[in-house]
Amino acid sequence: MQNNFDLDLRSIQLQNERLLRELTEVHKLLESSEEKTIVSKEFYTIEDCAELKGGAALNTYKSNRFMLPGCGNPKYSVFILGRLAFPHKEVMRWLKVSDSEYLDYAKECGVSVIPEKYLRLSHKARQSAGVKTC
Repeated sequence: MQNNFDLDLRSIQLQNERLLRELTEVHKLLESSEEKTIVSKEFYTIEDCAELKGGAALNTYKSNRFMLPGCGNPKYSVFILGRLAFPHKEVMRWLKVSDSEYLDYAKECGVSVIPEKYLRLSHKARQSAGVKTC
């Protein structure tokens, strides 16, 4: 009787060890899926930019070039296969710009004519951020 009990106990221990190995492998697989590397693109389309920046609908970005990287200045954009695209460096710079800083960004991009609507929006954002305006 004791012999059967020892065999059953040993069998259970072996099953537990096998399950533990399998769970360890599953755990490693789950961890590795979280460590996906983010591959940045060399150029971003308007759709990519709208998805990254958010805050407005895709059609808003498409119809208002002033809201895109480079504020509509053609020197900050290229056409790739007939689609407007923006270099990685400019997109990353543009993503960091808030509404209160947008007029300064537009000036840095060489834009001299700023739509009235965006002047008002920027002025409002500066007031709520506590930035003094002229």
